[in-house]
Amino acid sequence: MNEHLRAESLSKIFPDIEHLRIELVFNDPNARSPPPSPQQRTLYAAAPAFFRFACPCADCDGVFDLTDAVTTLMTTGAAPKRVASVDGSLSCHGVRFRDHAAHHIGCQMKLSFRLRSEPHGPI
Repeated sequence: MNEHLRAESLSKIFPDIEHLRIELVFNDPNARSPPPSPQQRTLYAAAPAFFRFACPCADCDGVFDLTDAVTTLMTTGAAPKRVASVDGSLSCHGVRFRDHAAHHIGCQMKLSFRLRSEPHGPI
């Protein structure tokens, strides 16, 4: 949490971007219950530029780090006055509490994400 609070603002790191929309869709191929609900977040210029999200499994210690994907989007696709987006996927590398005792390899949660940057002013 401290890293989140210490992160510089989105506008300081990416001054041409008005906001960044983050869509997260989770899937656990081994789950017996429905997957966690999709999430959507919009980070505006004053928001901390912090792009790590906890695994939605309450008993997992893993995180999904979208920092590289956001950096790629902002440096290759998000030119001023242009909307840009990128899709991707990640796997959780955390361990669920219930798996510690069973000595399983790790969490099986998968994340599909879409990032969309919107520049300042009219397009």
